Amino acid sequence: MEKRKSRILIIGATGNLGFQLAKASLEAAHPTFALVRDSAPSDPTKAHKLHTLSDAGATLLKVAPPTATAALCFELWYYEMFQRYIPSEFGVDPDKTKISDLDHGFYLRKAEIRRLVEAEGIPYTYICCNFFTSYLLPSLVQPDLKTPPRDKAIVFGDGKARGVFVKEGDVAAFTISTVDDPRTLNKVLYLRPPGNVCSMNDLVEMWETKIKKKLDKIYMTEEELLKKIKGMSIVLAGVHGDVCLTVFWPHPSPSPPPYTRGPPFQSTYHHSTAMTTTFRVTEAMRSTLMLRTTVVIDIDAEAMRSTSDGAPRMAEKSKILVIGGTGYIGKFIVEASAKAGHPTFALVRDSTLSDPSKSSIIDGFKSSGVTLLQGDLYDHESLVKAIKQVDVVISTVGSAQLGDQGRIIAAIKEAGNVKRFFPSEFGNDVDRTSAVEPAKTAFATKAQIRRAVEAEGIPHTYVSSNFFAGYFLPTLSQPGVTAPPRDKVIILGDGNPKESYPNMRLTSKLLWECALSAYSFRVSIFNKEDDIATYTIKAVDDPRTLNKILYIRAPANIYSFNELVSLWEKKIGKTLERIYVPEEQVLKNIQGKLKKLTLLIM
Repeated sequence: MEKRKSRILIIGATGNLGFQLAKASLEAAHPTFALVRDSAPSDPTKAHKLHTLSDAGATLLKVAPPTATAALCFELWYYEMFQRYIPSEFGVDPDKTKISDLDHGFYLRKAEIRRLVEAEGIPYTYICCNFFTSYLLPSLVQPDLKTPPRDKAIVFGDGKARGVFVKEGDVAAFTISTVDDPRTLNKVLYLRPPGNVCSMNDLVEMWETKIKKKLDKIYMTEEELLKKIKGMSIVLAGVHGDVCLTVFWPHPSPSPPPYTRGPPFQSTYHHSTAMTTTFRVTEAMRSTLMLRTTVVIDIDAEAMRSTSDGAPRMAEKSKILVIGGTGYIGKFIVEASAKAGHPTFALVRDSTLSDPSKSSIIDGFKSSGVTLLQGDLYDHESLVKAIKQVDVVISTVGSAQLGDQGRIIAAIKEAGNVKRFFPSEFGNDVDRTSAVEPAKTAFATKAQIRRAVEAEGIPHTYVSSNFFAGYFLPTLSQPGVTAPPRDKVIILGDGNPKESYPNMRLTSKLLWECALSAYSFRVSIFNKEDDIATYTIKAVDDPRTLNKILYIRAPANIYSFNELVSLWEKKIGKTLERIYVPEEQVLKNIQGKLKKLTLLIM
C-alpha cells in the first residue's frame, strides 16, 4: 500500500520562492496549507497568488493579528507528529560561507537557527541552492539594472569564480521531493546541477554570443568591491515576525500535557481544532519566541477539520453542479457527489419535475440532500445563476445536446467563479479515437467542445471511462435481448482484440454490429457506472487531474469479447455457439444502412 504523503505547511507562500514551493507541493499531491496574514488579501499581487493556490486545492490558514491574543500550539516535536522542518535558507551554506563581516549578521542568524533546530532535536533538512536565476540572470548580475547590458558589463574580481544558478521552480520541486525522502533527513541538500555552474566570464560570453556583440568588460577588483561595500549604507530585510509552525493534536484529552520549556503562558483547550495555549506577545518575549520556533496562529475551525485519527484534512469540499443529472450516467454522478460530502446541486427543468419516469430519481436526490435548481441549458440567465452558486460544473448531457455545451462554456465564463469543468464525455478519448459514422460526428463534436474549453482558458478535466458495465454486460453485448445468451452468441471480428467500444445505447441491431469496426482502440474496458462516478468526484479537488484527461482503466476490467464469452460459459456450465461477424461485413452493413440508424451516446 502506498504511503500517505506528508501534509505540508508553507509559511511565506506569497513570496517569490514560497509561491513556487506551494505550487510544487500541490503538483506533487501533498495536502498543502499556506499561512496567511489578514493583510495579504488586500495586496493585489498576493491576493492573486492566494487565489491561484486556493483554486489548486491549498488550504489557507489565517495568522492571528499581532496585537490580539493568539493560539500557541505546543512545540511540534512534543506531539511526535512533526516529521520535518525546512527553515528558510535557499542560498549558500551559512556554515561554509565567508562574508567578511559585511552581511550585518545575516548568515550568522541563519547558522544560529540551524544550531537551535539541532539542539532541540527537530528533524530537518537544509536547502542550499545558491543563486536564483530569475533574480540575477535577467540583469546579468549587474547592479541597478533590470535588463542585461548591451554595451558594457561590470565583472567582479577576475570573473573566473563560478556560481550555481538554479530556477526557482526547480528549487521548489527538489525541496518538495525531499520531504518524504529518508536520505535527506537531518542533512544539507545541495542543488548543484553541473550545467548550471557558470563564472561571470561564462555568463558575459554567452550573452555576447546571443546578441552577436562584444561588450566592454570593466573588471572591479576584490579590494575595490570591498571598499565600495563598506562605504554603503546597507539595509537587509530580516525576519521581524514570529516563526510559525503548526500542529494538530491527534487524541483529545481533558487537559494539555505538562510543558516545561519556553516562556510562561496560560493553558487553554479547544476541542474543535487542536490542543493549544494562549498568550500575549510582549517585546521582551519576542526574541525568545523567534528562537523557540513556536507558533502564533489563529486556527480556524471552519478552515480545517480533523479526521478520526486527528490528522488535518481539507475542510470545505467544492460545491458541485451536475447538468443532466437525471440522465443515465448523470444520476450516478449526483449520488457519488452527495455521498462524498460535497454540497451537490442538480439543474432540473420544470418538465423533469413533473415527469413520472424521473420521480424516483428526483426523490432519491432529495433524500440525499441534493439541492435542485430549476433551470434550463437553453435559458442563459438561469444557467449563469445556477453556476454562480458552485465551484465545479459537471455536464452529463446526452448526444443530442453535446454541441450545445457551448452554452455552458459561455455561462461559466460569465459567472467567473468555476474552478473546474467536466464536459460530457465518459467514453473513449475523442482525441485518440478513429471512428466511422455515425459515431465519427459525435466524437468530433466532443473534440470541438474540448477545444472551446481550452480556448476560453477554463480549468477542466476530461473523463475517459470506456464501457458502461451496467449497460453492456447484463446482455453480454448482444442486440435485442434483455438477458445473456444461453445458446449462441454474436461476436464482432475474431473476438480476440481487446477492442474499445463507445459508451452508448444501441437502438439498432446494425449499429451494434458497427461497434468493433468503428473504434481503433485495442482495449476493451468495462467500468461500473458508480465506480466511474466515484472517481470522477474524487478528481474534483485533486490538483493532479487539473487540465488533464482522467483515464479509468482498471487492469482487472479489461477483456476481449472471447474472454467475456468464456467467463459466461464457465458460469453456466455450457459451451455457446459463436457466430463471428467479419469487420468488413460490419463496415459494409454500416455504409448500406447508415441513414436508418439512431444513436444515443451517454
